[in-house]
Amino acid sequence: KKDGVIGLDDVIFHCAYNFPAVLLTLGSSAWQQLKPIYEKLVRDSRIKVRKTLSYSLFELAKILGSSLVESELIPILFHFLKDHSEAREGILESLPEFIATLTP
Repeated sequence: KKDGVIGLDDVIFHCAYNFPAVLLTLGSSAWQQLKPIYEKLVRDSRIKVRKTLSYSLFELAKILGSSLVESELIPILFHFLKDHSEAREGILESLPEFIATLTP
């Protein structure tokens, strides 16, 4: 933040941070529209953005439900497991909550 102006890095970070709240507000039916944005954020070059998303993946799982988790979020989970240690940490910390959203 310079002279009261928010930089692009901050905007992208806030998009990642608030993504679960946006999806919750719009509902799971909005996933197909939001998915391209989410996928860009997942592959963003800034670890801060990816780390934030990895810590909140289980929140998306709760919103989307088990069928979408299995088809849409498991590939993202594996992507984060191969990412920087800070992103892996977010996945591993919330793995029990993520697994709980899957169909037994």
